[in-house]
Amino acid sequence: MIDVADSGGLLAPGDSITVDVSANGGAKKVSVASMLIHTNDGFLSLNGAEAPNGNKTLVYRSPAYDAGSEPNDELCANIPGPVCGGEGGSPDFGGEGYVHIHTGIHGIGDLLTAAIYDWRNPVAEITIHRTKD
Repeated sequence: MIDVADSGGLLAPGDSITVDVSANGGAKKVSVASMLIHTNDGFLSLNGAEAPNGNKTLVYRSPAYDAGSEPNDELCANIPGPVCGGEGGSPDFGGEGYVHIHTGIHGIGDLLTAAIYDWRNPVAEITIHRTKD
């Protein structure tokens, strides 16, 4: 059995959440993905990480990635979410065309200042603990 779960909503910087995922005893890998708010195509990812054995806990850290699908103009019209409220998806304007480490918010747009909205990698700490019910 493989399970999928979500956080149920937006997380602000510094917030944490616990997500329970069910899996049979043979589950050996874990993947996590999430869009970063205040970006147009920024995300975090943990892809096929080793799951812990027994009662052990493993901790992984994920950097921010840029999907490369949109330009990083930092204009609120192009950034969905609670601060900007813009439209997501601008494929006609082109991006880098490849996934790479996100360079953060530089304050070049119309609202997002680097002093408030920029980050340094890693952007997420993912703790995985195997439990039995």
